[in-house]
Amino acid sequence: RHFRERDARYRVRKFVVYAGYAVVILFVTVLFEDRLGRVSLALGVAGAGVVVALQDVIASFAGWFAIGSSNLYTVGHRIQIGETKGDVIDISIMRTTVMETGSWVSGDSYSGRVVRIPNSYVLKGLVFNYSQGFRFVWDEIKVPLTTNSDQHLAREVLLGVAKETVADYLAEAERSWREVSDNFRLENPSLEPTVTLIVNSGSLEFTLSYVVDYTSRTLMKDRLFTKIVQEVTRSNGKLAWASPSSGAQPSDARFHH
Repeated sequence: RHFRERDARYRVRKFVVYAGYAVVILFVTVLFEDRLGRVSLALGVAGAGVVVALQDVIASFAGWFAIGSSNLYTVGHRIQIGETKGDVIDISIMRTTVMETGSWVSGDSYSGRVVRIPNSYVLKGLVFNYSQGFRFVWDEIKVPLTTNSDQHLAREVLLGVAKETVADYLAEAERSWREVSDNFRLENPSLEPTVTLIVNSGSLEFTLSYVVDYTSRTLMKDRLFTKIVQEVTRSNGKLAWASPSSGAQPSDARFHH
């Protein structure tokens, strides 16, 4: 309670726990020093069987060491291991505890479930870290309009809305990308919003791509669609929403810009 910052409280609490383990092991070793010498031979014989029986435990311990030594992730990072995605709230010797996002809820909202993942998983599969280095992600929304809509006006509206809405992220995203590119061999992609068009089932389907902070994906989609709906309403019929039944002939034609 003497530490007001959550990160400091967490680190102190973990230090006390691990220090307690070390003290107990040291106490037992000193107290039973003579007896431990006599049983060492028996432990050596049974060692092979113990290793087989505790292979998952040993693998989780190795995973815990790998997490710390290679900085795979730390408390507060948003990660995905296997099918589980969420924010890391604790890392113990055996398991990583995650507050799950997604699953049965849309977007990146918390589902309310706390997931405990054996640390051995980081040695077996892919680990995605949303928070490390470049904390921004490319996201996109699809805007279906009728074929009678003014495609040039639609492109202008979508780009205008996107630049206005994501402007706060661009400068920070560019600085973050430069920091990452200093440590890794990366190209320098354009972080500006882009719009592409395909004709899909008799409608004009625009795809608006943009960079956003990984914690704000759902909020950003809401802001973009809110402004896009307003712009379509103000277009005086130049832009119209396509319904699923609009158009008769499906098409896979693509227009590259």
